[in-house]
Amino acid sequence: MQNLPTPILGEITAFTITTTDLEKSLACYKKLGFKELFRADWPFPWIQITDGVVLIMLRKDAKPYLALTYYVKDITTVTTDLEKKGIKFEMKPKKTDPVKRWLLRSPDGLAISLVNIIEGFSQPPGPGMLQMNPEDYFKPEKYVNKTCGLFGELAHAVADLEKSIEFWQLLGFKALSRFTSPYPWAIITDGLAIVGLHQTKEFNYPAITYFASDMPAKIAALKKDGLTEFKQKGPTDVILTTHEQQHIFLFSLGGGSVEIKKPEVKPRIIETKRLLLKELTPEIYSELFNTYEDDDLIAFLGFQDKDELAVQKSNWQQGMTTYRISFRMFVLVDKETGKVLGRCGIHNWYAVHKRAEIGYVMTDNSKKQMGYMKEAVAAIVKYGFEQLELNRLEAFTSPSNIASQRILTGVGFTQEAILLSRYCHEDVIGDDICYRLLKSEYNP
Repeated sequence: MQNLPTPILGEITAFTITTTDLEKSLACYKKLGFKELFRADWPFPWIQITDGVVLIMLRKDAKPYLALTYYVKDITTVTTDLEKKGIKFEMKPKKTDPVKRWLLRSPDGLAISLVNIIEGFSQPPGPGMLQMNPEDYFKPEKYVNKTCGLFGELAHAVADLEKSIEFWQLLGFKALSRFTSPYPWAIITDGLAIVGLHQTKEFNYPAITYFASDMPAKIAALKKDGLTEFKQKGPTDVILTTHEQQHIFLFSLGGGSVEIKKPEVKPRIIETKRLLLKELTPEIYSELFNTYEDDDLIAFLGFQDKDELAVQKSNWQQGMTTYRISFRMFVLVDKETGKVLGRCGIHNWYAVHKRAEIGYVMTDNSKKQMGYMKEAVAAIVKYGFEQLELNRLEAFTSPSNIASQRILTGVGFTQEAILLSRYCHEDVIGDDICYRLLKSEYNP
């Protein structure tokens, strides 16, 4: 789960898919875990279906077509705002049209339609992949669609990933993650829709993508149920083509060209005499907590156990940053052994006020009182003043924590005040000593 953007295009999102035979298409999608919601013959024959997460509008039309559709309450305001941003509409409604429909296209040709909201329509309750705990990705019993698995994305082939992301940002989307292998690609969302932008020539059509930890069994069940139009993509992955020639990727978690996998985390590294300090930004934290297993996280971040990990996950899920406060944390790695010794970094970072708080914890008890933390803190102080352009660094420590006080004074901090009843630990209220170091006082 992540801090998702608020959609600006509309309140409900769906895939509009044209078909020459509504009943044949409906029968196919029923085998894929969908059920019928509504149908009508006005203003053209259509059937709305859902699998509990994905909403599809099957529309009778001879021309093959898929559009990412939004149903919008205040469509005039939305379209006006988009035009002010330079978005050009390929089609606009006439004043006499009972259903107001606006159409635009992405730079790579994906149709995006905005339709005035229709009474009775609603967003499926889900949860989808964005709302689920990543640990549940590997628990098929928690999938809403038991037949296909987890809806992952609308896969969209693009010519230039960066230019494509710039366009989608105008529509309220943000990139959740970016990858370089097996080609440049990114997952983007506006809080409702999920789109995968793939800079590749491996496919040239929009594809509805599902992931499942037990996908081979699901594919076998679909074949047994009479579906035949499968193309093998990998040992456990297939591309299914529906009656109306819509492509559906059915990929095992960890497989396929648009796989969900651990991102390659490349943090900034600060090197000291004995340590490598690996930076963890809010973006890297999101990558880690969304895609890594608990044991990997514990090893990477140097946590003591799953209890400490659970606390950090809770902090992250509740929002470790705001529009004005952020952090930069570093993992301390022993150059000689490669072992994580602890963490040190800057939090409560108010960039606008050029101040931040420094914090640190030694998780390897065998390396305490050997100068490692003082070495790390000195490097972080330098980083704060020189890279983050801070003017003031603060640190708070208990009056009884003599070791921490020695670290701070050893790198130039000055005791400024004793703050009474400032913190609570295990229901015990305690005092804090406030230390400060100003840029004008800093002497590297």
